Amino acid sequence: MASVAEEKLRLNLGKNIKHYRKLKKLTQYELSIQADVSERYIKMLEKDASSPSMAVLCMLSEALKIEPYMLLK
Repeated sequence: MASVAEEKLRLNLGKNIKHYRKLKKLTQYELSIQADVSERYIKMLEKDASSPSMAVLCMLSEALKIEPYMLLK
């Protein structure tokens, strides 16, 4: 079972991915191509239905041209 802190981090992550994706005017599909993950996975992350590995977190931040910590704030 996830701790309260882990749950809050996961919820912020989904919101932040969506926020920065929209800020960069990317669709979920475009982000998925740039980050080399499936569009379905992007949807799951944004809906807080999945948590990315550190490698995927780095790929997403690189695709969004932001530092990885910005997705975790």
